[in-house]
Amino acid sequence: MNESKPKIAILTFTDDRDVGVSSKEVENFLRKKQEGLKEFLLKNEIEVIDPLSKIRNADDDWYGLRKLSEIKAICEILKAQEIDGLLVGAWTWSPPMLIIEMLRRTDLPLMYYTENDPANGGLSQFTATGASLMEWGVNDHALKHERNFGNKEIIIKWARSMHAVKQMQDSALLLWGGSYAVKMEHLQDDIPKLKTFLIRDILTEDQYILVNRAEKILKNEFDRINNFISWVKSCGMEINFDGRMLTEESFNKQIALLIAARDRLKALKDENIRGVSIKCQPEIYYEYGVDACTLPAFLPFAFNEEGEQNIYPTVCEGDIKGLLTSLILFSINNKIPPAFGDLISIEDDYIEFGNCGGHSIFWANNSLNPKAVLSKIKAVANNHGVSGAAFNFFSVPAKVITAARLTRIKGKYYMQFGVGEALDAETCLKSKLGDFLNTHLGCVWGKNVIDLGVKAENFVKVFGANHLNVTLGDISKELEYFCRELNIPVVRLDSDSDMERFYNYIRN
Repeated sequence: MNESKPKIAILTFTDDRDVGVSSKEVENFLRKKQEGLKEFLLKNEIEVIDPLSKIRNADDDWYGLRKLSEIKAICEILKAQEIDGLLVGAWTWSPPMLIIEMLRRTDLPLMYYTENDPANGGLSQFTATGASLMEWGVNDHALKHERNFGNKEIIIKWARSMHAVKQMQDSALLLWGGSYAVKMEHLQDDIPKLKTFLIRDILTEDQYILVNRAEKILKNEFDRINNFISWVKSCGMEINFDGRMLTEESFNKQIALLIAARDRLKALKDENIRGVSIKCQPEIYYEYGVDACTLPAFLPFAFNEEGEQNIYPTVCEGDIKGLLTSLILFSINNKIPPAFGDLISIEDDYIEFGNCGGHSIFWANNSLNPKAVLSKIKAVANNHGVSGAAFNFFSVPAKVITAARLTRIKGKYYMQFGVGEALDAETCLKSKLGDFLNTHLGCVWGKNVIDLGVKAENFVKVFGANHLNVTLGDISKELEYFCRELNIPVVRLDSDSDMERFYNYIRN
């Protein structure tokens, strides 16, 4: 499984005056406060780097950092670590210049934390240092430092966000077939620009690489295809062959494409590819003769017929911003494969979306248990392409979801997101569509329905794509931190007033 923990360094500063307010009692108080922060972070699955423990003994008169030489030593320790951010506790007075020097040398995201305690100089130090960081502006992290006034839970959200930023910047995307499909301009992007701030690399390979490998699997390793079919059947998935669109031959080719993709990702392990796109149309679904829907359905899942596998957020049609959005959601919320699909229908109380043939099977039952999800899925004849299966399901309710989309307007990136709920897709769509449910666009696809609590008119006027990405839970604060770190403005899709303001802004 591709999970990793945020890694945060915690630091404490003290008064540098030998005749100042510090004392053995104060230094022990600082030690206790920092240990409390450390314990809280560890309990919340944050890896903690405590460099003070490397230069201080329990019986030292001083605990907090108080000299430039100490800061230099601490920075040397931090250089050897893969740090996502700095958490500094403001518990007593300390000269602001010490913290500024620390940030100048490390240039890392900073959260500055204090609590309301009139018995010490923490608040004075907190505000004085914050003002100094902004006035001097030694680097971008100084200007954008986060101030936390006693809310420990926010530390966890910030740490996850900074870890997600670093993961993104260390990762690569792979576009099989490149971008874009069916002449949708918004699926393309400025790849050199994206590589300057958001992603390490975006690789492109011809889809023939998968086709060629799939043909070899069909000819020489057919047992792997049989193993996959046995697995999905044993987990309860129905396969409804129709003798025309979905045949045994077309289904075998779809599975071979999936296995070829998995093999190729293993071969490219050194590239740290964490998300992929399959362009599919027209080269795969017409020239090769089958849809590639097995990739977006089964690559973003934690298991296959061989056991545990890495989850790869997967999109179609060379949608670069859609893939980036999926990976951002997954980098923050790395236990949930993000949903991805085409907008199909919308009213004031629901938004229906579903990908053309398949997206992560997780969403059939909001589970990573193969039997729990595959028993809810039917492989049926797709309504796109020459032949092949679509993976049909109705998504289940969830009290809280976050929907998002990275978009670009006149070369400037915006993150559009909102928090809402996932509805019972079958119940909702049957009540809205009646018999039309069996013939409308995407009737054979996996269908998701959410509600962001806004007017349909406002949503469709500002939403920057025909593809939507969704994850479970409320990660709105994490997305705000993530976007602030990368200077990406945010637009709330769960606020009619915010969407109306944005609509007017982009047209003036």
